[in-house]
Amino acid sequence: MTDSQAVREGELWGRRAAHRAAHGAKMSMPAWKTAIERTGIGAGTTVLDLACGSGEFCATATEAGAKATGIDISPAMIALARQSSTAEFHERALGPLPWPDGTFDVVTAFNALFFAADPEEAFAEAVRVSKDYVVVCEWHPEQPSDIITIARAVRGPSGRRGTRLPEPRQKLTIDIPQEHPDEATMLRAMLSVGSVQPIIESEGEESVAAKIRAATEQFRTADGGYLFANRYLMSVFRKNEIPRK
Repeated sequence: MTDSQAVREGELWGRRAAHRAAHGAKMSMPAWKTAIERTGIGAGTTVLDLACGSGEFCATATEAGAKATGIDISPAMIALARQSSTAEFHERALGPLPWPDGTFDVVTAFNALFFAADPEEAFAEAVRVSKDYVVVCEWHPEQPSDIITIARAVRGPSGRRGTRLPEPRQKLTIDIPQEHPDEATMLRAMLSVGSVQPIIESEGEESVAAKIRAATEQFRTADGGYLFANRYLMSVFRKNEIPRK
């Protein structure tokens, strides 16, 4: 992904940022809680969250007592983050970071590194500015996630590749269930995803909504809601254990 593509990505995710924040952003809460527990985030911990979106993880870390900072390339997402959290936020692409070595106790990347122009460089920068822990979460490469199944049915393969990472201290599978009470709420969530926006541009919202209805029908519950089962692979690194190149 080039720098211009990254800017385009930020604009796409910002188009329906409020809907994304309301209906999809907190899906990763189980991963956030696990990261806080595994790295000991608490009073006085300094945390940097990469591609922070509307800032919910930073808010969660702040509630645990941490001093949190988030970066995201989407101006709309950063605006929402600043409204909802006392953490520090910067509009910035993934890649070279402005902080000195070892600035943050913990650096996190939840489904984030594949947004970078160079994912491996983004990880290396995360390690550089970390004092101790780096936590990377991505869609599990070996266990299925319903959200990915739906996305492929709607827009085809994403073309993204997983980040090439060194062996972490810990690998954890995190269950990330997502529920919606009705079709209208589910559609607002699905139509807010950045990768869906180009399809809306080319095909129209009604056409995309019809594809989403068809793809999600198998996940509909008896009461008319929706339940999606998803899994992250969490990699927990300690800086002093990462091989130097």
